[in-house]
Formats: sequence, C-alpha cells, structure tokens
Amino acid sequence: MTDRGAGTGMDAQNGTDDGAGIDAGAGIGAVAGADAASVADTTSRRRRITPAATRILVSAGVVIVLFAAFAIVHGGVLGRGGTDSARVSSISVRPAKATVSTLADDLDTSASVDTAAVQQIVDDYSATAGLGTTYSIVVLDADGTQIAGHDADVAREPASTTKTLTAYAASATLDLNRTLDTQVFLRGSGSSSSSSASADGATIVLKGNGDVLLGDGESDPTHINGRAGLATLARRTADALAADGISQVTLDYDDTLFGSKRLPDGIEETNENYIYEMPASSMAIDLDRQWGGGGEADPDRVTSYPSKTDTPALNVATRFAQLLAEDGITVTNADAPVSAAVGDGDTQMTSVSSAPLWQVMSFMLKNSSNTLAEEFGRLVALQAGYENSPEGAARAVTDIITNAGIHADGLELRDCSGLTLGTRISALTLADVQRHLATMGETASAPVLEGLIVPGIDRLHGTYGEASYGVLFTKTGTLSNVRSLAGTATTTNGGALFFAVVCVDMGDFAAVGNANEAFAGRLAAL
Repeated sequence: MTDRGAGTGMDAQNGTDDGAGIDAGAGIGAVAGADAASVADTTSRRRRITPAATRILVSAGVVIVLFAAFAIVHGGVLGRGGTDSARVSSISVRPAKATVSTLADDLDTSASVDTAAVQQIVDDYSATAGLGTTYSIVVLDADGTQIAGHDADVAREPASTTKTLTAYAASATLDLNRTLDTQVFLRGSGSSSSSSASADGATIVLKGNGDVLLGDGESDPTHINGRAGLATLARRTADALAADGISQVTLDYDDTLFGSKRLPDGIEETNENYIYEMPASSMAIDLDRQWGGGGEADPDRVTSYPSKTDTPALNVATRFAQLLAEDGITVTNADAPVSAAVGDGDTQMTSVSSAPLWQVMSFMLKNSSNTLAEEFGRLVALQAGYENSPEGAARAVTDIITNAGIHADGLELRDCSGLTLGTRISALTLADVQRHLATMGETASAPVLEGLIVPGIDRLHGTYGEASYGVLFTKTGTLSNVRSLAGTATTTNGGALFFAVVCVDMGDFAAVGNANEAFAGRLAAL
C-alpha cells in the first residue's frame, strides 16, 4: 500500500509516516500562495480564532508575528519554484515556552450562523461526482449543535485524522513543556545491571527517554528534528570521562521505556519494511530513516520515506560508540553494544534534551508522523497508568476522549495514528474533538491547533480558496481507499464552525480530495 504525496494535491496523511500530508511548502515554517495583504485582508474581517502558530503570548517575553514577504522561518523560506516574489509571504514566530493563547479567547459562541448556507454547502458536497455512498460529513456550531450532515454518527475508517484524537489526549494528559532527555550513566561498582566490564573497569549506559528526533551531529537549536545532537552528547560524555581519567569503556544501552511490544497488531499490512512507522523506541536518529547517504534539505520538513529498521535504539548506540571513538574514547564493544537497563547505583554523567513536547506535537501533526503519533499515545498510557503496550495506548486515548464528553459512539482505535486498518471513528467524533480543542480554555490545546494545516500559511495550493487563508485549520487523512478531513473554520462575525468528512471506497479519489478542500474553504468564507 502506498499513499499519495501532498504535492500532487492528494494529501498523504497516512501510510507515509514522517512527513505525509504536507505539500511542497507545508513544513514547520514557510508560507507562499497568498501575499501578505491578502492574508491580512482576510483575517481583518473577523475576530480571528488563531492557533499558537500565529498568536503566542509569552508570560515573560515578546511575541513576534510577521506577515511579510520573505520573512524567514527556521532560516529559510520554503517557497514554491517559479512563485512571483511579490506573492510570497510567510510567518516568523518566536516560539513560546510559557503561556500560549488558545482559540477560546476569541471564540464568540453567540455568533449567528447562516444554517441555510451551511446546508447548501453540504448538499453541494454530497453531489460530488465519484463520491459514492459510503461517506460521512458533519458541521457543528460552537455549542456542538449539528447544523448539517450525512451519516454523521456512522463510524468509518478515518486514516490520519485519528491523530487529532491522540493529540487531544496528549494535550489533556502530558506536560507539553517537558523535554525528552537522552542520558548517559556511569555504572556503579556494585551495579547488578552491568553487562560486562572494560579493561579499566568502566561501563557507561546510553539511556533513551523517547527522543526519536535525535540528530547525528551537534545539537541544533534552530530545528525540532535534531534539537538534541548525538555528537554533542558524545563530546560531553568524552569530556566527563576524561575528567575522571577514563579512556576506555564498555557501552550498554537502555531501551526499556516502551516495554516488549513495540507495534500494533496488524500494522504490517500497511507498513512494509517499517517505511511508514518504526517500532516504538526510547531513541532514534531522525525517526530511524535509513538514508544510505542523503537526507532532507530541511530536517523539519519530511518529504522522503526510506525504510526503517526494527533496531532503532541499537542503531543509536552503535553510532554513539563511533562518535565516542572520534572524541578519543575507546569502546571495547563498539560493534555490539549490550541492551541493559540503568541500575539504582548508576550515576548520570550528562544528557541532551529534545525540543519541548509542544513543538514535537506540531512536528507530528504537520508531517503526519505515524511514529510520533504512536509515541504520544504510549506516553499518554504511561502517564495515565495504562498498560505499556499499543493496546494500552489506544485504550488510554479512547477513555480520555470519552471522559471529556466528546461524542464517542462507535469509536474503536487499533492504534494511535490511523495507519493500522480497522480503526473506526465517526465524523461527529472528529468534529467534536475540534470543538473541544477550540473551547478547552487551556493552554495545553494550543500546540495541537498550531500543528494543523493552515491554508495560505502552510498550504501553497489546492482548492480551499483565498477566503480561507489564515482562518481555516485542518488535518487530512489518506489511505488507498480513504479520504478524510477534520478542522475548524472561523466565520466573518467571530464565531466558528467545526467539521469533518470521512469518505471510503469512493469512485474518484482525486475528485473527492478536491471536494473535501472546497467544502472546508466554503465554510471558511461564511
């Protein structure tokens, strides 16, 4: 099974893990497709409901939000080839680490909605050639009242829109300001966990805590992918060892974070060679993508899907041993580091930190990473006291959604990403998740909203229409027989509409994808 690349206008939200569903310029950063004046004109007509990407309040700092041509995000504009420079615009955001404003601040739940117009938009969508009959669509107002829909409560295969449920659960459960640290420990002399001893008796342990976006080189403060660099960790470790007079070690690695079961049952049907999702791991370099040379031009913008392995943590340990050697430390078992947990008597020597989880969340949603979606589910399960397994993660997300009062009839999760076949979610559930995110009134929801695709900011083309630029937030989902879309559209009078579409076994895959975008764009123009 292969998925469609978003650059073709058919979003690959599932089956293309680490990067699926972003088109030519929809990375974490750049903007093209609408000039600054167009975006500003669109948004000035309404009390904007803005995601954290465009309005971030810092308790002890200043927000920088620039709608200007050639503004640079992560060091460069990801413009479209041949785009007239006068039509290029982007947003530069200084990330907040403290208080982030949510949509609820601007949401006017009393704003009127043209229900007849919404019904007409839904009726027009239902007349799409090639749509077929196995589809669900719904539009909710700010109070959760259904304005229009078709089979809204029928649970269907949703593909990557599943990730919005996982994101909600993570936002409601985890501290999204925390980081995932990769640590190095020195074995204590009496440690029962030590696998062996080197010639001079020193054993170190490389311990992962969930950072699968490790960089191979020095830590990179300008990107999410590679924020923590393995070369930096090796250099710090070598310095600490040298200070203790140690020049030779044995290397163990601790990959116990996610227990023994690393993949959901049945995922092999859609995940050959781990192309779309690697096994859950305590650590990995660049999502364990095996490049054999090359790599992405922008680490935060995933466009290629080389195969992965079933030993991502071992791969990190092996590379770490090589880097230690470059820093003057001999690793006696460099070719075969031993898997062994950190013991009570072991002492931490040094560490490197990932980007905060709210940025990792944004990366996950923008790039539709199946690997990271599953990891967020596993972290939620651990935090909430559920079984440390894929099934435990799915149950934790399901319970959090249900307990939040979100419509959950027919909800059945096979995983936390939507890649494993058999997941069932109704359009009503997907739309209600969007509504709860916008009205949570908690800063935790902002990273999810930041991660959604924003036409005119993330999306360079498509059929959304310029009226939606900056005021429509969406997540798409795609499998070989599935097209889905969930999101939030602001209205010109300051209110909001929450919507979802799930289509399966359609007659014309491309036409339905275009119809989904046109439907959402028309809602944003109301």
